Amino acid sequence: MRTIYLKFFAIVIGALFLFNFNLNAQDQEEKIKNLEEKLRQLELQLAQIQTFEKQREQLIREIEALKEEIRRLRLETAMQEIELKSYFGLGPAASKIYYTPRGLSIAGYGEITYENYLDQTKTDRGDVLRFIPYIGYKFSDKILVNSELEIEHAGIGNVGEREPEVYVEFLYVDFLLSDKFNVRTGLFLLPVSRMNEFHEPPVFFGTLRPDVERFIIPTVWRDIGVMVYGEFVNGLTYKAGLVNGLRTDLISDWISAGRQRGAKVNFDKFAGVFRVEFQGVKNLILGGSVYHGAGSDEEGGSEVGTEEAKFTLLTFEGQYQFENLFLKGLYAFGKSDGNIAYKSRAGRASKVYGWYVEGSFNLVPILYPESIVSFSPFLRYERYDLNQNVFTGLPNPEKNRSVLTFGLDFKPHPQVVIKADYQIRDTKSDLPAGKGSGKDEWKINQFNLGVGFIF
Repeated sequence: MRTIYLKFFAIVIGALFLFNFNLNAQDQEEKIKNLEEKLRQLELQLAQIQTFEKQREQLIREIEALKEEIRRLRLETAMQEIELKSYFGLGPAASKIYYTPRGLSIAGYGEITYENYLDQTKTDRGDVLRFIPYIGYKFSDKILVNSELEIEHAGIGNVGEREPEVYVEFLYVDFLLSDKFNVRTGLFLLPVSRMNEFHEPPVFFGTLRPDVERFIIPTVWRDIGVMVYGEFVNGLTYKAGLVNGLRTDLISDWISAGRQRGAKVNFDKFAGVFRVEFQGVKNLILGGSVYHGAGSDEEGGSEVGTEEAKFTLLTFEGQYQFENLFLKGLYAFGKSDGNIAYKSRAGRASKVYGWYVEGSFNLVPILYPESIVSFSPFLRYERYDLNQNVFTGLPNPEKNRSVLTFGLDFKPHPQVVIKADYQIRDTKSDLPAGKGSGKDEWKINQFNLGVGFIF
């Protein structure tokens, strides 16, 4: 009996153990499932966090990019790039202040040249010909100041003697009153030809400016005075100025050397200048100028000299752009008279003249009509005489000259130009070409290269 009780007790204990074991096993499975679910949730959260981190990093990059764009736009708003275009005949860079909303304007141009003279008696020349900063300030919509500082020949006229070549080319105050009437006063460019005001490197053909515009019309010509200008009617403009006269003691043949350039000016004599220009037909410009004035010797503040003279210069010009073809022509005539002291010096001209015609054709639009690049072969012929008539002695045939210039004008950008040209030069003299005694320097042909820019 006792044995039966023991077996029964063992069976009950075993059953309870198994039952408890099964319960524990079920609890463990449940716990595992719960833990696995928690692990899955944690892994999901981790994945979400990692995705969020990537999104966060991307957002940070986008925010920084937006900040940079805002900074750039603010700078552009504060320092907008002004479109370069001409204002009443001035060069594009010189005109920048007129299109500046308010405050300071900085612009300029530069040109570097190389001249290869095809004669063994004359050394070739390379030159930082000009660097020109324009500095302007617009006080209001009606009043501004504009200035040009000219640094020629790298600022040194002579390498050995270090002669300075830095000038104030112009410095004036402009009162912009209306389309029909404005007032300019100070040292300003005279409207004696279009190029005298419009002469930055990308706007004319050739490494060097035309001889007629350098010697008959002495570009660049500026004087101190007052000028009024405006538009008579749509397409017809005028300029009229009263300025100081010329320094006669500096003149050897024609008036180029007699310009006083705003430095210690002899203001005993005055001159007047008047120009009209018609642009009422698309791509056509017609202009005419007259300069008439007096001159005397010695600089301002000196003892009164003995020479007195009067000078007149007439200029007529026109240009036309027909699609890719550009044509231009100019004629200038000058005369002078004076007292015995002025006329007694040999070589001084009583009459001069000069003219030139030129044409060019831009090839790029034929293949790429929308391109801003230009590549233009050009041809120019000019003839001029710096002493057609003289007061004393005989005219010098070396000053009766002709120049044939042909070359290429390449603009990779409208504000940058690369130039190459060849010049065939001749005079009426019987002397052989060459530099030195018994030779005619103005018969030396030359090959020129140049690079220029405006900003």
